[in-house]
Amino acid sequence: MSHTSPTDASADLGASAMKKAIWRLGPFLGLLYLVAYVDRNNAGFAKLEMTQALNMTEAAFGLAAGIFFIGYLLFEVPSNLLLERFGARKWITRIMISWGIVAVLTAFVQDATQFTIARFILGVAEAGFFPGVLLYLTLWFPREYRTQVLAVFALSNPIANAVAAPLSGWIMSLHGMWGLEGWQLVFLLEGIPAILLAFVVFFWLPDRPQDARWLAPAEQQWISESIARETAAVEQKHGKVRLAAVFGNGRLWTLIVLFFGIVFGAYGLGLWLPTIVANMGDFTTTTTGWLVALPNICAALLMLPWERAARKQGNIPLQIGITLSITALSLIAAVAAQGVPVLALAALCVGMSALFSTTPLFWSLPPMVLTGTAAAAGLAFINSVGNLAGFAGPYAIGWISQSTGSAILGLIPIAALTLLGAGIGFALSRRAEFTTAPLAETADAARR
Repeated sequence: MSHTSPTDASADLGASAMKKAIWRLGPFLGLLYLVAYVDRNNAGFAKLEMTQALNMTEAAFGLAAGIFFIGYLLFEVPSNLLLERFGARKWITRIMISWGIVAVLTAFVQDATQFTIARFILGVAEAGFFPGVLLYLTLWFPREYRTQVLAVFALSNPIANAVAAPLSGWIMSLHGMWGLEGWQLVFLLEGIPAILLAFVVFFWLPDRPQDARWLAPAEQQWISESIARETAAVEQKHGKVRLAAVFGNGRLWTLIVLFFGIVFGAYGLGLWLPTIVANMGDFTTTTTGWLVALPNICAALLMLPWERAARKQGNIPLQIGITLSITALSLIAAVAAQGVPVLALAALCVGMSALFSTTPLFWSLPPMVLTGTAAAAGLAFINSVGNLAGFAGPYAIGWISQSTGSAILGLIPIAALTLLGAGIGFALSRRAEFTTAPLAETADAARR
């Protein structure tokens, strides 16, 4: 006669709860992020026609594309604090309706100034979505499961680029439909899903485990108690960081600098890759779309295996350092091989795969030192200040492209900043508060 110990029973209960939560919430939140990422990055593809239609210079486009993140910076922290107050279901619904309307209206801008204003307002409208989701996940998943669901969530990033590139190329080929130009149709048709999905969020997304009817009461209790124990352990180890002290927290600023390099590369590449690829040869917009999709498809295929391997090692900052080093070396190789498009594209595939694989690893670090309202403000602050790189990256590449006539040279500052991030990752790998022991196999039960 076999007996099941209380520890084994608790592990089985936790695995069951996590399996349900990961696959119920991860793909859905990933879909929302996919739509958000498409709406903020489709300007990179629309640019192939829009700059001529609106008489924009390369540098002016880089400024307009990046100013999205200034609006993000100004409204990110207040938005996340309001999400904590009103709940994720209501606040994410509000965010999606707002950004969807702005994204659609961008199709009707008349000049570079109006486009710049529209991008700023889009940043204001979307502010709080990404860190809000991160905060939401801390209410559902203990640390050993968090990078798993973050990887499922962040997977939507390269998938968005992979889907949006050929989709945008096809939409632009519909030039003249409804009397609109191709670039206008891109903004119009790709903005509508955010508005429609907002209503799905309101009826689908539970605020807390206690509200999830698809969890058994014992599973709800296991999640709540696990999160409470973890929160208490963090606060006992580091003290309870008060809201007023968040912005002077040294660990927080270290993470911001690290995140700056990641975002600089992600959005610099995301918004300028269509131009870089188009300059490699005389391609149609449809062909360019499929070539742009290739590095993103590679990233999508590698993110989950890389996350699982890194999570098993336990020292997440070390894995971030390794991954960002691979990113930098690959981008340098792409610049060196710019005369050979096949080699340059292959190097971009490796570089983007490594860069995007860093995202779920990075976002598992802040909850190791922040909890409660401090976590709400801290996650938003990291995302908003770090996302200034989303302004700096596109603008820097635009300036380099206009000054040198070659957009691919913009990969050099991306490589430099990712090398800086790699150095920070290696330094943090020696700090006890950011490292954990390799995870036990029971933490993988939710995958099965």
